[in-house]
Amino acid sequence: MLTKVKQAIFMRRLEKMLSNYQINVMHYIPGRIRISSPYWTGNSKIIETLIPILKMEDKILLVRHTPETGTLLVEYDATPDVQSAQIEAWFELVQKVHNNVITKEVTHL
Repeated sequence: MLTKVKQAIFMRRLEKMLSNYQINVMHYIPGRIRISSPYWTGNSKIIETLIPILKMEDKILLVRHTPETGTLLVEYDATPDVQSAQIEAWFELVQKVHNNVITKEVTHL
């Protein structure tokens, strides 16, 4: 489990990593994180692609999209065996899917 200082450092690192893709961390506590993007409002192709991929991860318990606000709630196993590196890998996956879908949409215009 992360200490409060490590949580703050981890949160800043996540925010910096995601901000390049216009993805914002709205709320984070161990076991639960809410992220948002202006690209995720309504029936987003990004979200349609992303949710099934995240649900396949063993330690992710719940993924819920709120189309009105463009937010994604991810609840995960907060036991000590889930390390920050695994959480970062999940959000690298979010970045990759987000970027790939946007790239496909732009090239098809």
